[in-house]
Amino acid sequence: MDGALEGLAQAVSTGVVFLSSLSAMTLITAAAPGFVQRERKAARGGLRRCFTWGGVFVVNTILLSALLALVDGIVGNVLALAILVLLLVISLSGLAAIATEVGGRVLSLADRYDSNTLIRLGVGTVILFSTAVIPVFGWLVFATALLMGIGAFLETAIEDYRPTRLPAETSEVPVSSPR
Repeated sequence: MDGALEGLAQAVSTGVVFLSSLSAMTLITAAAPGFVQRERKAARGGLRRCFTWGGVFVVNTILLSALLALVDGIVGNVLALAILVLLLVISLSGLAAIATEVGGRVLSLADRYDSNTLIRLGVGTVILFSTAVIPVFGWLVFATALLMGIGAFLETAIEDYRPTRLPAETSEVPVSSPR
């Protein structure tokens, strides 16, 4: 009887995590559809690069928040918590892009190329979270998707904030006028 209650508690907690993650990813996708689309493009363009950037970012973020938590006083703990919340938002945004891509590819197998972005997000999220239930292999697949999503977020955000050159600032040599 105790094992049945434990299994039920685990199923309920998994369901709550799934629904809350899907809700947050839906809000992110609805609020910034262009950004999520650019994340998908970045993830498709450089899988290894996105995975590497995601892994480096997660490790450094966790180390930084752990170091801040060691600081005496409330400021360090508040900053550590803020950094972890930022990591959660970045993770959900990146995972939304990866889930949308996975859902789109699965729906294309059923000749549903023109499906809505939110439908692709829902299908992809169900697939990723269902895969995450499988021990070891599923965990690796989900972790890979999560790190690729974080890296795609970082690449897209960096591209958005990278200063662009004006046409006058290109490598043209200025011509001096005769006196």
